[in-house]
Amino acid sequence: MRHRRILVALLVVVVTAGCTGAVPGLGGAGPIDQTPDSAEAVFHVDADGLEGDPATTTILESLSEEDPSMEDPEEVGSEFEDEFNVAPDEVSEAVVFTEDVEAAGGYGEQSVGLIVHGEFDPADVVDGIREQSTDLEEVEYNDRTLYTGSDQSLAGDTAAVAVLDEDGQIVVGDRASVESVVDTAAGDADALSGDLKDEYDTASDGALVSGATEFPGEELAGQSVGAGVDTSVLESVTLASYGYRTDDETVSTELRLHAETASDAQDLRDVIAGALVAAGDTGYEDLDAELDEIEAELDGDDESIVVVSYEGDAEDIASAMETVLY
Repeated sequence: MRHRRILVALLVVVVTAGCTGAVPGLGGAGPIDQTPDSAEAVFHVDADGLEGDPATTTILESLSEEDPSMEDPEEVGSEFEDEFNVAPDEVSEAVVFTEDVEAAGGYGEQSVGLIVHGEFDPADVVDGIREQSTDLEEVEYNDRTLYTGSDQSLAGDTAAVAVLDEDGQIVVGDRASVESVVDTAAGDADALSGDLKDEYDTASDGALVSGATEFPGEELAGQSVGAGVDTSVLESVTLASYGYRTDDETVSTELRLHAETASDAQDLRDVIAGALVAAGDTGYEDLDAELDEIEAELDGDDESIVVVSYEGDAEDIASAMETVLY
């Protein structure tokens, strides 16, 4: 059963929907309202906002032109539609979440759920899965049908798909994550709340792509990143978020890092600022110019938060990315 491939493909279509068209957002509860309170990280894509977004289109098209092997959004969307019976412009928005940040990337331990909303028929997705899977099983859970199959990469070794609403709502992931979403959507479990939800709301305000996560600072603090960067300051970070926004051909991004105290945040800010200075001398003019635009400052309303921000022109960003990638 190739549920993991389906999950990835659905996410790719949502991310690239802005270059091929997207439908208006649905009314009522959104994917974040169906995300369980047990989530430790959430990631949101606003396909409606990405629809025809000029800056995003400029970057993606520039990269695909530079690398012939890289498919452009239209090619990705066409292949997806052929295989899964869902057109890119039928996807509205999606949330990816994990209930275990530290294990999220480990093979055999991945806890991940993808909630997709749009104007597609979920039965078409299920039919696509049936055509690919020889081990598909149907099980009942909380008045919903789960379509499950073996997947050794996921926690519990089982992948699952469930239809949340016949009008274009579906969840894909490991079985435990899918069951958590079913319970949340049914009102039998709490939706995301607390500090993580508050930070998600801040990060997603006006953002096309955004996310918030509990930060495994102690685990990352011991890692070496070179250039004399003191990663021990990461031990004080408890929460992080990211937002990607555009205005015509201008792109802005913001990374927010919550430290335990204002003093910890000052130390973190100083280390990041020093790392940016060291990184900004690559010898590549286009890349160095964009690195110079990155700023690290304390949040004006809460000095325990470090804000790393960037704003630049889409074409300049594309040129800098081409320098790094190619």
